[in-house]
Amino acid sequence: MFAADVHLTLAWTAAVAMAAVALEACVRTVRGRRPGRLAEVGLGLALVLIGMSVAAGLAMLVRGGRPRESLHYLYAILAFGLVPMADSFAVRAPARWKGLARLGGNGLRFWTNS
Repeated sequence: MFAADVHLTLAWTAAVAMAAVALEACVRTVRGRRPGRLAEVGLGLALVLIGMSVAAGLAMLVRGGRPRESLHYLYAILAFGLVPMADSFAVRAPARWKGLARLGGNGLRFWTNS
């Protein structure tokens, strides 16, 4: 069950990273600042952690394990797509709207995992 432990650990680590990205977006929204280096690095790190978690889940799938619910596959797709998609919608928006878009993408991501 090594892959299951790695998957769970990476999933929780990715959730913490996404919470940090959401907190940064919240601060940026309140202050009206444009996304900086920290915003991009944080999102990149969170997406890498999500990718590693998905890879561990795929390792379990290859070995014959199955998720408890079939929506788990949809969660993986949404985890990768929601925040970057929300960011792309706000490319030409003012700074506050960019922060709100990232915050909204994170909120939707967490809502789909609950």
